[in-house]
Amino acid sequence: MSQMNAIVMKNGSLSVNQIDRPEPGPGQVLVKSLACGICGSDIHITRHTSDVFDVYKTLGIMDASASDDQEVLLGHEYAAEIVSYGTETQGSLPVGSRVTSVPILLTQGGAGVGVMPGVYGAYSEYFIVDEALLLPIPDSVPSEAAAITEPLAVGLHAVNRSEIGVDDVALVAGCGPIGLAAIAALKQRGVKRIVASDPQDAKKEIAMAFGATDFVNPVKDDEVALAAHLAGEHKVVIIECVGIHKLINDFIMRAPAKAKLVVTGVHTTPTTLNLAYATVKEMDVIFSYYYQPEEFAACLNEIAEGNVPWELMRTGKVGIDGVQGAFETLFKPNDHIKIIIEPWRKGELETL
Repeated sequence: MSQMNAIVMKNGSLSVNQIDRPEPGPGQVLVKSLACGICGSDIHITRHTSDVFDVYKTLGIMDASASDDQEVLLGHEYAAEIVSYGTETQGSLPVGSRVTSVPILLTQGGAGVGVMPGVYGAYSEYFIVDEALLLPIPDSVPSEAAAITEPLAVGLHAVNRSEIGVDDVALVAGCGPIGLAAIAALKQRGVKRIVASDPQDAKKEIAMAFGATDFVNPVKDDEVALAAHLAGEHKVVIIECVGIHKLINDFIMRAPAKAKLVVTGVHTTPTTLNLAYATVKEMDVIFSYYYQPEEFAACLNEIAEGNVPWELMRTGKVGIDGVQGAFETLFKPNDHIKIIIEPWRKGELETL
């Protein structure tokens, strides 16, 4: 069996290992990874492996008796090239076609690509996807742009979950990839006032480029108060894209009456909420996770149509041997938004 390089995460550490190249099963396709984004959830699972595994075990995704030293082959934001088809496939796209897809294996009971043990991820040179979910990447779309489809879909789904009206005021907390994706989706929806909030003043320019109408540094000013002032008689819709669990109760405490709070951050740490305030205010607290295939396809089309300034989101690229160093950079305060891994080559992190 052929060997390949793969990034293996185990016990919070990353390494480049030589492992067997996978073989596609029924309904599956072997693809070569061309570009893969480093997601905040990749950072989270690396730093908080046992917390994530506890959630998996409780949900039945992992065996309850499994140890926490399981290996995870990360990578779920990808562009790839078709190498070969498994059995029971149509082969509708030629070998060599560039593709992306929702990172789920329906052929393996809905297993998540690159987020759980026992599934190949796109940080590896090769991995497995389902033929049924493949989307061809338009010729005009670079592979690194197609890899950004996935976080854009997360933001779009959060906005769709909010059911925000065009006259309501959106407050997007956090201008990382998901926050910027939410801002782009809000703009496409026609929302007139979009307040972006981030403690880094440098994020203002990119937030405005994605469609924000206002920017607030929450360390200096009250972003919720501004959104409430702008809303008047309309609703405030807060979209949390930070992943800091203490902010959930903070937003509940500060939100105006009838507000909506959409939680997109992955919070594996137990937290305390005073729900009396949400009750008295008749708030809607909504949780958003992943997206629908139609939303994913819509985001790829938005990139192809030139409606999303994806180049501004991509702040670095790295070869497979530089991934550990890239993670060490992301573990510390930094200015990166999205680093793209190119597993087919070597090279240290390059800031763009």
